[in-house]
Amino acid sequence: MTSNFKPIAAAVVTALSLSSCAITQSVEENKETVIGCAIGTGLGALIGNYLGGKKGMAYGGAAGAAIGCTVGYDFQKKREALEALAKTENLDIQFTSISTSTNADNQQNSLLISANNQTMSKADEEKYADYQVVGMAATISSTDEMMFGSGSAEATTQAKQKLQKLAAIYKDSKQNILITGHTDASGSESLNQTLSEARARYVATLFNQAGVPTERLFFQGAGESQPVAANTNEAGKAKNRRVEIVEIEGKPDQLLAYSNKQKTNFSYLSRRSQDKVATVKPSETTAKSVDVASKYAQITMTQSEMVQLIEPAKQRKALVDFGGQKMTDPSTNFALLVGTKKESGFALFSNAYASEISSLNCAVEGPRVAGDVKNLATGESYNRQDYNTADYLPGMNGTVWVKKVNGHYIGLSPVAVIKDSGMAVAAPKVNIWKNYKGASQEAPSYELSSHVETYYGDRGLLYRIFTTDKDSPVRCMDVVMPIDRSTTAIAGKLYYEKNKTVYEADFEPKLL
Repeated sequence: MTSNFKPIAAAVVTALSLSSCAITQSVEENKETVIGCAIGTGLGALIGNYLGGKKGMAYGGAAGAAIGCTVGYDFQKKREALEALAKTENLDIQFTSISTSTNADNQQNSLLISANNQTMSKADEEKYADYQVVGMAATISSTDEMMFGSGSAEATTQAKQKLQKLAAIYKDSKQNILITGHTDASGSESLNQTLSEARARYVATLFNQAGVPTERLFFQGAGESQPVAANTNEAGKAKNRRVEIVEIEGKPDQLLAYSNKQKTNFSYLSRRSQDKVATVKPSETTAKSVDVASKYAQITMTQSEMVQLIEPAKQRKALVDFGGQKMTDPSTNFALLVGTKKESGFALFSNAYASEISSLNCAVEGPRVAGDVKNLATGESYNRQDYNTADYLPGMNGTVWVKKVNGHYIGLSPVAVIKDSGMAVAAPKVNIWKNYKGASQEAPSYELSSHVETYYGDRGLLYRIFTTDKDSPVRCMDVVMPIDRSTTAIAGKLYYEKNKTVYEADFEPKLL
C-alpha cells in the first residue's frame, strides 16, 4: 500500500492539472470540487493501476477527475450563488454534501450525507474511498421574518421574491430536485404535515415557473417530524421552520433514498423526545430535574409526571393480558443497543448534539407524521417498485416474525426493511391469537393494521410499531432487530393497557 502512495498522489496532481477544475482557492471554499476531484481521481487511479500499472494510474486518475470534478464543480458554483443570495436577502442557508458509491451494485442505494465542516477518521476515509459527490442539500430559513404567514401555504410578498431568486439559481439544473417543507411543533402533527406539504408544493411551483420541468421536481411535507432545534423557545422554532432543497444526480430513486435516510435518523427522534420531556412540569415533591440532553441519559420522573407525557389510557380491562408489569420508566435504552449510523449524517446538528442518543419509548413518544415524496407533474407519491432480495436487510424481505407472550401468539407480517436506509417499505399486520393452542388453521383473534417507524444504527434497527385500529389490545411495540443474519430480535417491549394504566411486557420475536 505504501509503495503505491507516491504514484497515486502523482496521478491526483496530474488529473487536477488536466481537469477543468484546477483548484486556485482554499480547500474550504472549494469543498464540493475538492471532494469530487479527490474521490473521482482516487477511484480512477486505482482502476488505471489495475489495468496498466503506474502509467495507467495517471490516465485513470485523469478520467476519474473529469467525472468527479465536473459534478463537484457544478455544486460548488451553485453553493457560491446561494451564499451570495443569503447575504443579500438575510437568509440562513446550511449546506450538506451527498455522496454515493461508484460501485454499480450500490449506486442506487448507498448515500453518505455529510456537512461541509465534518471531518472523517482514517478508517472512514478508507470505507468511503469509492464515494463520489452526486448531490447537495441546501436548507433555508429566513433570519428576519417568517417566510409564510401563520397557517398559510403561500409565502409573504417579500418572502416570495426571495424564493423566486432562489429558484432562479436552479433554473438550469439538469438534476432531480426534492423540496421538503418543515414546521415547528405548534399545532397538531397531522395539520403541520399537511401544511408543510402544501408549502413545499408551492415552492416547487416557483421552481417550475423559473424553468425546472415538473417531471424533475418532487416535494414532501415532513411537518414537525424532523426538528433540528428545541421547540421550547422562539429561536429554536424559527430554525425548525425551514425549506430544504435537495438536488441529486441520477434517478429519482436517489431522492427517495435521501428522504428515507432522514426519516430513520436517530437525531430527530432524540430531539423530539427532549422537546416532549421539556414540556413536563416537575413535581414539587421531587427535587431532581429531568435531563435527557446528556449523553446516553436515562429519563427518570414520578408516575404523575410521566402521565403528563402519555395519551390517557382508556381501557379498564385488558383485551388481552400479556402478563406484563406497570410501565414505570418513560425512557428506553434501546437506542444504545442500536447505535448510530454515520451514513445517515448529522449535518444540521452540532457535533456535540449528534453524539447524543436518548429517546422515550413508543407508548410515550407516539407516532411521527411525515409525508411521502411526491412528483409535481402528477401529484402522486413516488415509490420505488423494483427492490430485489439483495436490497433488504437479512431476514426482512417481506418475512414473518413471531413470538408467544403469556400464552398468546403474535405474528408480524410482512417485515420489509431496505438495507441501505433502514426504511420499512411495508406496514405489517399485527396478528394475535389469544390463548394459542397450536392449531395451524386457527384464525387470529385480532388482525390489526399498523403504522411502522424505523431508526437505523450500526449495531441494530429500532423497529417501532403502532397499531392503528380503534379497539386494539396493543398500543405499540419497540423491537430492536438484528441487521446481520441473526434470526432473533436483540430486545423488545410490547405496551398495552389495563385498568387505565399502561403496562409493558417483553417481546423478542423470531424469524419464522
